[in-house]
Amino acid sequence: MINLIYKIAKLIKASTTEISINEAVDFADAVNQHFDIKKLSKILVTGKGLLKPTSRTMEFELTITGEMTLSCALTLDEVAYPFATTINPTFTWNAEQHDPYSEDYLIKDTVELAPLIWQEILIQVPQRVVKDGAHAELKRLGIELLSEENHQLEAKNTIDSRFLVLEKLEFEK
Repeated sequence: MINLIYKIAKLIKASTTEISINEAVDFADAVNQHFDIKKLSKILVTGKGLLKPTSRTMEFELTITGEMTLSCALTLDEVAYPFATTINPTFTWNAEQHDPYSEDYLIKDTVELAPLIWQEILIQVPQRVVKDGAHAELKRLGIELLSEENHQLEAKNTIDSRFLVLEKLEFEK
């Protein structure tokens, strides 16, 4: 796995103010520990980082793209789910002026992007996916799913079996 680690002192010493990023990152080890994601392609991270030594910050504009394989919610077959997202993290090493309520990341001397990218990938995991043709496949197997509208209509037209006894009672008017 490429760690995407940048040492601030090294960047300042080299007078580097802008970093161009175009990396394919492999999160295979992390995927093995996640239950929902079956497979994850190499993640393409593109963008740039801007070092601002006077304000003691480093800002990034990153685009993260890839494809994860998830289980279909109906058939449990594998479904490819492509995703793309953009993040703009800011890192600061100025502890005196850092606002703990800001979205900036306080660091000592090293910027690590891989944990941030992994966190963003996890945010992109949907609650459920359904593969194309899953309903037709279930219907061929004799399983028919009710839509919410059909379920409400059916529930409205049927009487709960616990209340059938009340139907036989006669009330005085």
